[in-house]
Amino acid sequence: MKIRFRPSLQLLAKTRIALRFLLKIDCRIVCTNFPGALGGMESIYVAYMHQCEHCLPLEVTIKRNIASIIRALATEVTRWYDCHRNLLPDASLDYWKMICWYSHGTIDYFATARALLQNENLNRRQRYILICKYCLEGEQRLSEELTADDLIFISINAGLTKDLRTWMEALRSNTTLNWKQITDQVDTGNYHTKNPRNIFSVDYLGLLYYFPKLTNAEVRYRCLYLAILHGSIRPFYLYLCFARLPDYEVDDLFNRFPLRHRYLVIENFLQWPLQCMFLSIIERFRRRIWNQIYLDLFKFILFERFERGQLEYEYLSLLKQFWAQLSENSRGLIMDDRLYARIAYVMKFNDQYNITPNLIELYIKSGEAWQDQVVLI
Repeated sequence: MKIRFRPSLQLLAKTRIALRFLLKIDCRIVCTNFPGALGGMESIYVAYMHQCEHCLPLEVTIKRNIASIIRALATEVTRWYDCHRNLLPDASLDYWKMICWYSHGTIDYFATARALLQNENLNRRQRYILICKYCLEGEQRLSEELTADDLIFISINAGLTKDLRTWMEALRSNTTLNWKQITDQVDTGNYHTKNPRNIFSVDYLGLLYYFPKLTNAEVRYRCLYLAILHGSIRPFYLYLCFARLPDYEVDDLFNRFPLRHRYLVIENFLQWPLQCMFLSIIERFRRRIWNQIYLDLFKFILFERFERGQLEYEYLSLLKQFWAQLSENSRGLIMDDRLYARIAYVMKFNDQYNITPNLIELYIKSGEAWQDQVVLI
């Protein structure tokens, strides 16, 4: 795919500032997503954000944006922790020293996995599962430490699939995997919806490693189909998979995806930090996007961003540009939907930070939404 993620220098600078503030928060609080296991942490987060804003000698809008980016980075950590909670040493450890970041504000899962392997608090079973999940080559020496009981435990409790067991055997014998053979086996087997327990639906952590090694377009389709179906691939990594494919294969994938998959692919570009690509992606796939997908994307922006106050990006400007790009037919169908009143209301604003989380619903409940005939230009 020719469209490339090119974060602005401003985004990189804001991310760097936000990360410095995030690293000052107790890692355990961030990992449990503030209101999670430790309970009642949301108020701590809000107070800390206000403190951060006061510390920055910047314009109010920029300070608010950085505070929202801190929340986006915290969400990134929470999701990373959820994927690894059974593979990590004691939670009292400071994960900040092990988590590796890309400059644009997402976690480098592979670099972090290698950093974890160097931690002496990781037991040999955790270490070995981590190697298998990420398909980390060059770590065969660790297999020599495992006992027969360890291998049985790992096979039973780690959710390892047949393909991952193949990887385990390769590690034990210090041999290289034959990816053409693996691809052929997948191509001739039933690796679609009827057989969810396979490498593509379970071993998503190693996807960036094995995806480029798959030699068959059909197998690559099945890989992404299952990863999207199970929600098991991070937005930036899904983008990287698409970026490694030629345009004609991307078109074929998108054409074959059911509508729900198409929506999820595009929604992926409303997630941190890919929002700068969203309008280009809409234009790229315009002829393959149904009006229901447009409607669902507007719902996501309104209710997952404005209502939740998650404004790490200039969503108001994006919303207005998104609307301006629509065809007359698409606009007409959306204007017939109840959601249109909310879209029209939000587009009256010039500053997204003036749209408080409850204003949209209050406006609808007041009855004014259906009385105002707002014409969007």
